[in-house]
Amino acid sequence: MHSQTDQIPQCPQHWTSLWAGFSFLLIYENGVSMLQDPGKAGSCMELFQPSPFMTCDRGEECGKDFRTEKSVWLAAEESEAPMGPIKDQQVAESHVSRCNVCMGPSAIQTVHSFSTEIPQCPSGFQPLWTGYSYLMSVLDDLSMVTPTDSGRAGQGIPTNSPGSCSPVFQTPSFLECLSQGYCSYNRAYSDYWLQVNSQNETSSNGQLPGVNPAAEFYDTLNIQYKDKRRENVSRCAVCAKMPKRNGNRRR
Repeated sequence: MHSQTDQIPQCPQHWTSLWAGFSFLLIYENGVSMLQDPGKAGSCMELFQPSPFMTCDRGEECGKDFRTEKSVWLAAEESEAPMGPIKDQQVAESHVSRCNVCMGPSAIQTVHSFSTEIPQCPSGFQPLWTGYSYLMSVLDDLSMVTPTDSGRAGQGIPTNSPGSCSPVFQTPSFLECLSQGYCSYNRAYSDYWLQVNSQNETSSNGQLPGVNPAAEFYDTLNIQYKDKRRENVSRCAVCAKMPKRNGNRRR
């Protein structure tokens, strides 16, 4: 579970905390990116390290490439304006979302409504949390990492993963940390969210709800359109299978 705040989230009732940590999303190094599924335990690192990995080659030598290595973490708050480099690790840590790895008594299922309505859990399941359907984070301009790179890098989150149901809609949703020793919000990233079904959500004038045609190219940059963007994102729910009962005793 990820709080998207600087507070450790509480496990659901009847679930046990295994460990708490910091929400780790992605690493990038020399043209290779690897996503940590936010719905898996590996995305909750017990310690925050701006550069948490190193590269080992066939010559049995290990080290870091300070030109290209970076890590990406879920952010603890929304930043609509670009933020300068944060060089103090404790300050950077305060901008990273906290998480909790919880062990529960039942299976879970993630459902998406493709609408602005929160979906109902399947029969025999009850909701653990609801949110917004989150698909992928992408580094748009690799040349900002090193001039020798080009194109884009990123990986998707499986829609059946609880990590694809983000409790909070915020953009950008992450903080990047470079191996040079500083972290910042980077505008060279894109967030991908599951869109509502336009056939169900189209307004009377044929536009998606809340979208101003004259401003649709600027809504990702302007805070006044934040709520309108949210209205176009599918809602979701993470559901837990309810325990069967035999009389008054649980199985």
